[in-house]
Formats: sequence, C-alpha cells, structure tokens
Amino acid sequence: MKFSDDIREEAANWFAALRRGPMTVEERSEYDVWRQSPVNQAALNSMHELWGELAGLNPDAVKPQHSPVVSRRWLPVAASVALMVGAGALFVSWPGAEQGSSQIATAIGEQRTATMPDGSVITANVATKLAFAEKHNERTVDLGEGEAVFFVRKDKSRPFLVRTEDYEVRAVGTAFNVRNRDGQLDVAVIEGVVAIKALSGPRRGQEIARITAGKRVSLGDATALPPTTAVVAAAIPSEGIAEWRTRTLDYEDAPISRVVEDLNLFFPRQVKLADPKLGDQRVTIRLQVEDRERALGTLADILGLKITKGRDQETLSE
Repeated sequence: MKFSDDIREEAANWFAALRRGPMTVEERSEYDVWRQSPVNQAALNSMHELWGELAGLNPDAVKPQHSPVVSRRWLPVAASVALMVGAGALFVSWPGAEQGSSQIATAIGEQRTATMPDGSVITANVATKLAFAEKHNERTVDLGEGEAVFFVRKDKSRPFLVRTEDYEVRAVGTAFNVRNRDGQLDVAVIEGVVAIKALSGPRRGQEIARITAGKRVSLGDATALPPTTAVVAAAIPSEGIAEWRTRTLDYEDAPISRVVEDLNLFFPRQVKLADPKLGDQRVTIRLQVEDRERALGTLADILGLKITKGRDQETLSE
C-alpha cells in the first residue's frame, strides 16, 4: 500500500510517541481517533516493519549477510526512528534461560522494546521474562512468564518459535501477541499466520490451532486438552491487539479477578478483592492505566464497589 508523505510523517510521529513511553490522556485519545482509519493503521504497521529493517543500519545488531535494504519511500521519516533501534533493551540473566541467549526482564509497571540480532522486534509487557536464541535452522523465544508482542523479520529458512512449558507458537514473518500467565496461554495475531503445537499432554507434538490475522485463542493446561476437539479461534480487531503498549487494558466479558491481576502488574501498590467471589463476576471494560487512581475509580464505579484505602493497598468491596 502506498501512503502520502503526510500519513507517513504522522505514522512516524505516533510510532515515536509509542516508543517514547506513556502518553498523556489527551495524546491517547487523539491516537485512538487517528488509528481508527485503516490507512493510518497500515502506515503505523509499516513503521514497525521499518524499525526492524533499520536494525540493519547497526552493524552490531544484525549479521552483515542478513542486512536489509530500507525502502526509499520511508527515507524522509527514517531519521525520526533510527535513533531508537536497539534502545530500551534490558538484557539480564534468569534461571531457566538458555545459555548464550539474549534475555529480557521487566519489573512491575515496566515495558521494554528490543531489536533482536536477527532484526525482529520484541516489546515485553510488565512483569515479563523471556530469552531469545538463534540457531542455524530456527529462532526461539522462551517466554517464561508474562506477555510480549513480536514483529518477526521474515526468514523462511528459520521459523520463529515462541515456547512456553506446554505450547509452541510458530511463525515465519508476522506480528503477534503472546500472553503466558498462571498457566493460561493467549495468542492473538496482528498480521500473517501462526500455528500452535502442544508440547505436552495427550496431543503432544500435534498442531492444535492455526490462527490468522484478527484471531485469538486461549489455552489452559495442555494435559487437559481433549484428544480430538478443534481449538476455536475468536475474532478480535487487529488494531486492538497489544494495546497494553499504550497502557490501555481492554476486556470483553472477562472475570474481575483478571482485571485486578493485570492492574497489579502495572503498580507496586496492590488492589485486593474483599471477597474472592467478586473475582468470578464478569465485566466488559476499557481502562487507561497510566493514572492508577482514575483506573481504579472507573473499575469501582462500573462494578458498584467501594474502595477502602489501607496502608499499602486498596480493597474493593460491595
């Protein structure tokens, strides 16, 4: 798709804003309106691809034989993101990570973006641990705990694999989000196709789902998978996937316990439910979590709950 110079510049500016850190409420509102246009969203997706390509400009980031050619149509705006290549990466060691891998860990409330040696771009959500390793025939990510969105540089000879204890998500050149928390795997595809294989349980070694853009699946313990029942993918707007990058949490018919759990990953001061049974109630809600008090107030108002302030936490009760 061809874009006008104005749209390319707007996309570059919004991409830079997303990478820079949390937006103000006014900026987020303007951004949400802007990206409702399919053309604008496509231009923004192209900026993500460009960022991966620009890794080729860094000789320490990408091997010379894989250096890409940056499209000339993006050169007028390339400078606005070139300095961000490789920025934001935090490499650490953690138990279980493969020896010699590139490891990323984020704390509560922290999100980080890194360009991997192959040129793929990974953004890790809050409280996430992952390790990336390259081999001659594959690229692997061990997602120990947390959530990340992957913008994969296409390489047909080396598939891109995201592995958890129970599952493997396979892609070649695509963009997708993976959440692995409390034994629950959620996979949503922004662009392209991914396949999910069971690594344990009665269907070990089998492909159990193939997901296209705008689809998502949720999976629990692989040992509980039915032997033959197909995994059903649900529809989700591609532009709504990985909205956590803008500190936005969007839920549709989700348990309140999930909302509270996620909120507690963004702030050290925790929220607690006075009655655990409250967590079973379901809610459809969209929260901007940059402002903790406002997000908590919105949640309480919608649910008709009271907020009780304690020394180091807030409690929600009926």
